[in-house]
Amino acid sequence: MFDDFWAASRYSPLHQRRLGDRLRDFRPPPELIDPLELPSAPVPLPRPHDRLQKLFQARRSTREFSGGPLTDKQLGAVLGALTDNSYPSAGGLHPLRCYAFVHGRAVRYDIRRHALQDIGPAPANLAEVLGTPEAPPLTIVLVLTDKDSFEKYGERAGRFGLIEAGAAAQNICLRLAEQKLGGYLLGGVADHEMLHALGLPRELRVATAIACGHKIT
Repeated sequence: MFDDFWAASRYSPLHQRRLGDRLRDFRPPPELIDPLELPSAPVPLPRPHDRLQKLFQARRSTREFSGGPLTDKQLGAVLGALTDNSYPSAGGLHPLRCYAFVHGRAVRYDIRRHALQDIGPAPANLAEVLGTPEAPPLTIVLVLTDKDSFEKYGERAGRFGLIEAGAAAQNICLRLAEQKLGGYLLGGVADHEMLHALGLPRELRVATAIACGHKIT
């Protein structure tokens, strides 16, 4: 059943163009009141003002980047957001894998070793695969290898995998904010084309991708 959902929501370059048309034509209705609002008066809570809250406030979706590449130190800091069991994984199965396009190369990020392995040149049509106007300085791709998860949890494993990918993506986005870098989640990546660019089998799942780079000041 989850495979059916995944296939139905899979994207190709044709779907990307259709999504662009849909987004252009969409006009959200004005919302005057939250339909889930309760009649009782809300009770305010104290607001936190610690370093973590300031980091939350610093996180913004940035869609335009300067041309400068990330340094190895910055790259290590951003990808290091996935190390040290920093996000939950159902049953400790850790189906999440991380890949990236950086410095014109496709690479695999070994989360456990905190190291990169070269795959080969990034595809010439990377921007088209990502569904972006141009290829960002760094693109992080989160992939799920969830066969064992489905054997253990059945269809519920689909939700668990997406929870894990979302938690990992938030870690990366907060690290980008801490490094004063910009980034945003890519919701329209072409699935099969991305797997092909990374040399991966088509039965794996591209959970999400994150465009990253220096913010334009």
